[in-house]
Amino acid sequence: MPGLDGTGKLFAPLIPLLQTHFRLVIVTYPDLDSFSEYVDCARNQLPETGDFSLVAESFSGPVAMAIMAQRPERIGPSVLSSTFARSPLAALTRMSSYVPEQMFSIGALSDFCLDVYEVNDEDFSETQPLPLNVMEQLDGVLLKRRISVLSRIDVSALLPDIEIPILHLHGTQDRIVSETDALMLQSNLPDVNRIDIDAPHLLLQTHPQQCAELIFNHVRTAV
Repeated sequence: MPGLDGTGKLFAPLIPLLQTHFRLVIVTYPDLDSFSEYVDCARNQLPETGDFSLVAESFSGPVAMAIMAQRPERIGPSVLSSTFARSPLAALTRMSSYVPEQMFSIGALSDFCLDVYEVNDEDFSETQPLPLNVMEQLDGVLLKRRISVLSRIDVSALLPDIEIPILHLHGTQDRIVSETDALMLQSNLPDVNRIDIDAPHLLLQTHPQQCAELIFNHVRTAV
């Protein structure tokens, strides 16, 4: 389940490492107006029969938690990466409604994205251009609307009811998800194993091998 881009393309470094062990379904999002629509959209893409696990990154973390709270009987051990229960930077993201759509073009946001995601050659080596290549395909109107949805997200009240075993991956260099955000999940999810990784917000992309091993071990061994 993807981050703010909604495409799943940022999972490119991780997919080959997981698809040898699991049948993968990559959730994607069209342009939607509300958080509940994102939850419905994601739920409708999940397998209709059998059990499954969720791997949700950033923006999709709250979406996954809402689905876990609604239908836990089919969801096995799952993974939350670089995510939150309550919108980070809420005041800043609410300001997006007052900003013209052209300001959300990749030309205007490229330096901001590089700084916030902490993307550099050491993080990505040959895959370094991936985040910008994905972001530059997003329409400014879509991105503005999705950031507006992000600003209103709060699923914190659902956390105590999610009894599914959760692996929580948090980047210690994350400039979006704070330690306070991470502690909210750690303190309120009943069955959670938090692992900190020396990584930026895009930790699945910068540390795919380590994350794939952690995901495999959690999904296969958690009970």
